Amino acid sequence: MPGSLIVLAILIVIVVAVVAHEMEKKRRVAFRAYAAKNRLDYTHEKDRGFDRYFRDLPFVGPGSNRYLHHQMRGEMEGHRLQIGEYHYQVTRSTGKSSSTRHYYSTLVMLQPAYRLKDLSIRKEGLFDKVKAAFGWDDINFASAEFSRTFHVTAPDRNWAYAFVQPRTMEILLRTDGVEVHIRRGWLVIRTAKGMRVEELPGLVRTGLALMAQVPDFVKMEPK
Repeated sequence: MPGSLIVLAILIVIVVAVVAHEMEKKRRVAFRAYAAKNRLDYTHEKDRGFDRYFRDLPFVGPGSNRYLHHQMRGEMEGHRLQIGEYHYQVTRSTGKSSSTRHYYSTLVMLQPAYRLKDLSIRKEGLFDKVKAAFGWDDINFASAEFSRTFHVTAPDRNWAYAFVQPRTMEILLRTDGVEVHIRRGWLVIRTAKGMRVEELPGLVRTGLALMAQVPDFVKMEPK
């Protein structure tokens, strides 16, 4: 490679790094402002223990360099609230070269004063339909549209039927791109992309709306 091309390549790398650094600084400012407005504590530090505590969340296990950062913590409408951006990376090697891909998720997490049992709700995929054809079906509900759209699993099917109310189905059917998981007593709203401050109010509202549908008899179960 001619020397001029090498210099150009180095300059491009430097410019990209500087732009990325400045964009990240702007994100921190925006997240800090959102946290202050909603009386939440904010830190951009990386929590590398998140994946160990929530290791049974389906999107947490893969890859390396796993951490949660841009964390916000506090309370909202009587629930503990935690918000953050989760990251992991996967490196693939061909023997001659390697490439690394980074994956990000936005997480909005709510923990109520009452007990929540494990549950997962995500979009139904083609593989799910194939498994259902062989008898490995998920939990189906009275709403045919909801059952076609979402794949729902839970160790306790009766509890899942109690938690997923008709209004719960309506909320999820009109909300694009989110998964819902319950682990360790936390309701986790997840989108499979990096965190954007303008999307946080809608995700928080979705989480609070889902919590508002929980029947009183579910809330009365001992924690």
